[in-house]
Amino acid sequence: MSIPEKYLTIKNKFAEALKTGNFSTIAAIPLDDLKMAKIHLSSENGQPYYTLLLNTITEKEKTLVETKEGVKVAGVESNYARNQHIYLAHRFAEDPLLESLKKIIERQKYFWVTAKNSDLGKISSDVLAKIKKSGFFIAIMTRQHALKDGNYTANSWVLEEKAAALAFGHRPIIMIEEGVERHYAGYVQSEEQIIPFTKVNFEAKAEGAVKTIDATFKKFFNQGLI
Repeated sequence: MSIPEKYLTIKNKFAEALKTGNFSTIAAIPLDDLKMAKIHLSSENGQPYYTLLLNTITEKEKTLVETKEGVKVAGVESNYARNQHIYLAHRFAEDPLLESLKKIIERQKYFWVTAKNSDLGKISSDVLAKIKKSGFFIAIMTRQHALKDGNYTANSWVLEEKAAALAFGHRPIIMIEEGVERHYAGYVQSEEQIIPFTKVNFEAKAEGAVKTIDATFKKFFNQGLI
């Protein structure tokens, strides 16, 4: 399977950093992208740049401190579980699934927020503000491009939104369609945050996801953490 252009670019940045000693460009690469690059470039694990890639992943992971309540990130005040707003990350092509999830959220007396069509293809300041202010985050990862092994990729923009949620101290819930390669869900704190689904059982799985959020919110409220 050929290596996607995105990860070849990351490879080149690491190789260039070793030559020049300037590591600023690789420091800005999101952790999820580094982890994906690790997978796609694993055939070159004997190369010096690959060792630097592994070390960079380790260092970035050290900046995250996992707790039972969520992930604390140095210098970031997290809104995780502190309000009843849920940010929804999704492909705009999946409107039927999204509408189903919105109705479930509203029935549970929660609020949803999502990106605007004008934000398509970029993580705007408006998107970042919505993710940061929300108490919870749900990503719907559906099949995008077929792979040679019969599985599928997921939308890279949804992955970037999820990376932003992690940076803001969330514990994202990832609803991933059957057939999408697991590693496209990227880094999460617990496998319980990964919810596989099909188009047939999506509504039932979405109900479970929102009930999990409700239980977490009530726990925080009862413990006086809000």
